[in-house]
Amino acid sequence: MPRSLLAALALSLTLPAGAASLPPVPTLRPAPPSKVVAGLRVCVRGEVRYRVDSQGRVRFLDHGQRFPDNLLRVTQSYDRAGRLGGVTVRQTGFAGRVLELRGTFDARGRLVNETGFRAPGVTAPLRSFLRPAPGRVEC
Repeated sequence: MPRSLLAALALSLTLPAGAASLPPVPTLRPAPPSKVVAGLRVCVRGEVRYRVDSQGRVRFLDHGQRFPDNLLRVTQSYDRAGRLGGVTVRQTGFAGRVLELRGTFDARGRLVNETGFRAPGVTAPLRSFLRPAPGRVEC
């Protein structure tokens, strides 16, 4: 009986201090204006980060995926005319490095050179990691 009396007493002491003593719930502030890094504005749309020049042309496009046991990060670079110039792909797994590739493309979009590391059995073509870039992005 004394144990239940103690529990009731403890509960009665904490009830008045309930929600009134809790800190207020923070409100969400509007997103800050896009940052400018090296003359390029940084814009985020969903899971894709764009770095665009003063005319709104995409110069870099970053995207990736995160799973419980691995990480994929892809960076695509574009020239001033909007043509794909290069791509960097990095993927790690629970056992370490899976991909660390760099590819360069010519003016027609053909893969010219691929360098880096591929784990044994990883045969996905470099183009399979690319996402289409919009012509212009408004920040």
